[in-house]
Amino acid sequence: MKRFTLPIIMLALLAGVLWIWQTARPVKERKISGAYKALNLWSEQRAYPNASIPDVAHYAAYEFSKTHLSEAVDNTESVDAWEEIGPHNLGGRTLALAFNPQNPNTIFAGSASGGLWKSYSGGRGVDAWEYVPTGFPILAVSSIAFAPGDSNIIYIGTGEVYNYQFAGTGAAYRSTRGTYGIGILKSTDGGLSWSKSLDWSYHQQRGVWAVKINPLNPNTIWAATTEGTYKSLDAGQSWSQVHNVVMGTDLVINPVDTNVVVTAYGNFGSSGYGIYRTADGGNSWVQASFGLPSQFNGKIQLHIYEADPTIVYASIGNGFGFNDGASWLCRSNNGGLAWGVVNTLDYSQHQGWYSHDVAVNPANPDELFAIGIHVYKSTNGGSTLTQVSNGNAFSGRILPGDPEGTPAYSHPDHHDVIYHPSDPNIIYFANDGGVTRTTDGGVTFENCNGGYQTGQFYNGFVSAQTDSLLAIGGLQDNSTAVYDGQLAWFIRLVGGDGGWAAIDPSNPDHMFGSWQGLNVLKSTNRGSSFFNVPVPNVTGGPTLFIAPYVIAENDPQVMYAGRDLVYKSTNGGVNWEATGGGAPLNGGAILALGVSPLNSSVVYAATAPFPGSLPRGVFRSLNGGVSWNNVSGSLPDHFPTDFAVDPLDAGTVYLTFSGFGSPHIFKSTDFGGNWSDISSGLPDIPFNAIVIDPYYPDYIYAGSDIGVYVSEDAGVTWNAFSEGLPDAVIAMSLSISPLNRKLRVATHGNGAYQRPLLEPPAAIADADPVVTQGFSLEQNYPNPFNPATTIRYALNKALPVTLQIFNARGQLMRTLVNREVQHPGEFSVQWDGRDRSGSKAASGVYIYRLTAGGQVAVRQMVLVK
Repeated sequence: MKRFTLPIIMLALLAGVLWIWQTARPVKERKISGAYKALNLWSEQRAYPNASIPDVAHYAAYEFSKTHLSEAVDNTESVDAWEEIGPHNLGGRTLALAFNPQNPNTIFAGSASGGLWKSYSGGRGVDAWEYVPTGFPILAVSSIAFAPGDSNIIYIGTGEVYNYQFAGTGAAYRSTRGTYGIGILKSTDGGLSWSKSLDWSYHQQRGVWAVKINPLNPNTIWAATTEGTYKSLDAGQSWSQVHNVVMGTDLVINPVDTNVVVTAYGNFGSSGYGIYRTADGGNSWVQASFGLPSQFNGKIQLHIYEADPTIVYASIGNGFGFNDGASWLCRSNNGGLAWGVVNTLDYSQHQGWYSHDVAVNPANPDELFAIGIHVYKSTNGGSTLTQVSNGNAFSGRILPGDPEGTPAYSHPDHHDVIYHPSDPNIIYFANDGGVTRTTDGGVTFENCNGGYQTGQFYNGFVSAQTDSLLAIGGLQDNSTAVYDGQLAWFIRLVGGDGGWAAIDPSNPDHMFGSWQGLNVLKSTNRGSSFFNVPVPNVTGGPTLFIAPYVIAENDPQVMYAGRDLVYKSTNGGVNWEATGGGAPLNGGAILALGVSPLNSSVVYAATAPFPGSLPRGVFRSLNGGVSWNNVSGSLPDHFPTDFAVDPLDAGTVYLTFSGFGSPHIFKSTDFGGNWSDISSGLPDIPFNAIVIDPYYPDYIYAGSDIGVYVSEDAGVTWNAFSEGLPDAVIAMSLSISPLNRKLRVATHGNGAYQRPLLEPPAAIADADPVVTQGFSLEQNYPNPFNPATTIRYALNKALPVTLQIFNARGQLMRTLVNREVQHPGEFSVQWDGRDRSGSKAASGVYIYRLTAGGQVAVRQMVLVK
């Protein structure tokens, strides 16, 4: 998240909305870590209007869904489940790594929001990784521990919580957290099955940062958690709190005298932060007070030199802003009683609260790696730290398992580092780009992400309407990626964090990417290159960290983008102007936009609430943004997340909401004048996305923090639609590829998947592909033809009509009629045998498709020369 982070106006950050606003106007204010803003965005929209996410929220919703919602059944013979579509050539944010103690070629990885993964090849190869299902809605895996010498017994700590409730934050900052966890899980069969050990299923706010097993007695397990240090004496059947200092971030066990344990606490200045030591198995504790920095605000990571456990290293970070970064590498030579600062090189920088660690060579106490933004190595006990990695990533199609950057590349923001148990030249690193390793002691680096589908997509993922193999989306700290039918996506360096994306519905060569703060770029060559199309900020007001923009389907030259007001372009994003006379909608940052597929002048916008003073706002314009009306009505005061406008009726619109404790999906049939709750039967969980089948508008798909749901009756009833997905996924964005009738979900932690859309019964979708209810399509004449042919069709009622020509590969050649509402009658349209660029088409078979009123008719024709 380092690349392209912009200054933000700190004076606008009030009452917990630090993360939400930033402006491109240069001011001399503190620059806040992009990771900080992104995680606060995640947590704030789910907690609001409460101070925190309810303890029982996520797991209760998961249980409700499993017991109350059956999987949707298709009306055709197809029973296809979700299938992975990648990216398989980059990884997502990763928190923890562990070797199988009996076979170090097997390595486990804990992702930040994509669950648990394992590799039998040390992470090397095209398909190196596979997802490990646990049977529980595990998203964040923060710690992995094997019993000594036993590859069957595994414990995983879950939850990613960086700040204990409101500890140390004052009035300006919200509680910073990552994704959901449920305590500690245990497997006794190498990860094939799992059970709850420390059961925090109904304590959503808690997180586990370290699980360590007594090397001399595997029945004794320790855990550093947000609630303090816990201990089990019966192999995880029961736990007791043995130290009640909050925000435990790490611990180490003396392998010679296992009654000696050193534990680290603190983040954001939480109460009692520091390093503590027990010499009697947790009965009493002493805080280390000598040789450590007197004050710091970040977290602490520990590592013990097992060959001589009197040597312990500590990595200590400080702030979350670019102006208050600091790092202290500390060493103890008496088992953690007294310490000394051996280096103050700021390797954690502005992410001292978030991403850094230290590990010592198991055969040499003076060789170590200290990791933060980049990787640093020392050969003299930390006195000298030399940067050995960089962030020079490649752009383009990187094949899974191939280098993702220059030989020194390791994706920035490192969370964990572990030495190979028998070869100290092999070291693995977990970072915001997945997994990296070195096999030569840090001289060069390799990426180990083949098949590690853990990318964290944001909102605004989109599929092309005229190319079934084209889609684009933005990811957390992994720029923007283009899908073209392969698991190895094209990676485009559009921002550190990729944001919303868009594809021209009539010309897939024209696409858009963005990075944080609504920095929009355009490509006219299918993403091969991009150029800036800057959206102005006339008020200097708030802009969401990941801000929205959309293209009008019936007039792709029309685009809308949201800051504190809506901006409009009428020339494909080249120029923008403020709508609504340049006045903000209500002062809040816009986080959702929707435009009618039939009428580019019908636009919907929603703003984020301002805690304590400004509720959410939902607005509508019927004149292309000339004026706006507040249509919030009785909608809940939660974060609105996504709009979907009916493809046949501009006044019918759906809106999803995040948060807990209120309905999550609403529908209006009068342009937002009145709203009805259509959430009945759905779990109480944040919903992030909604999309309508363009051919059968009663079929609606919605994405939530635990999966995908479908309604076949415009929201009256709902079913689950998650077969083939991991145990739980954050379904962040939904899009439809109309040519191949596929629904795609972009998840925040498990990459992207696709699945065939449900097909209605024959009574709804006429089985005859040519003569359908409401219209008929005739065979073209002449056929075969050269150079031109005539296509005839008839309507018996007024319908929106699209007539398109495709080649045998399914690629769009020409649009002859583009969503034009036509009245009853007979029509004839000529195709001159040329594509949309004016070039003559080659001889061959072509398909012409008529879409009218949500139904489709298809015929073939032959061009001969």
